[in-house]
Amino acid sequence: NQLEDIRDVKEPMTIPLPWWIIMVIIVGTIGLAIGGYYIYKYWKNRKEGKVEVKPEIIIPPYEIALAKLDELGQMNLWQNGKVKEYHSEVTEIVREYFEKRFNFRALEMPSSEILPVLSYLEEAKVIVEIADKFFGNADLVKFAKFEPMPQVNDEMMKQAYEIVKLTIPAAPKPAQEGEVNVQ
Repeated sequence: NQLEDIRDVKEPMTIPLPWWIIMVIIVGTIGLAIGGYYIYKYWKNRKEGKVEVKPEIIIPPYEIALAKLDELGQMNLWQNGKVKEYHSEVTEIVREYFEKRFNFRALEMPSSEILPVLSYLEEAKVIVEIADKFFGNADLVKFAKFEPMPQVNDEMMKQAYEIVKLTIPAAPKPAQEGEVNVQ
């Protein structure tokens, strides 16, 4: 009997796939399908010239500075003994405001260099004197280990608010009847 003589030594073996490999394959396939859909949608919109442009919301620098000052006031840093941190934070907020409002590198400059720049800028001349007192007090606390009275800490916050509020750009006047508003 020749047929019985020719046969495999062992039956073919099947290797079962672990469940996690099956899940990776399923998730990968779904991910590729979703990614392909978005690429196709982008390509189709681009081909038609309709790329979605989300409008950029620009928050004026004075609103950002006032919000940060409000937040700092609620933190009660100097009331909890963190006077140096308080003065560092309040001056950083004002310096950041100067950078965004007047377009110069106030965060990288020492206080003594900021004041001449402010006095040079026409719209900042109203705050030069306040800024001088403000940075003078802050420098005393930060560098001379000066322990200010509570009134000085309150005054720092008031000066910071005043600096920002005095330099808020004036809104353009609406044109009256018969006038043309040229900008």
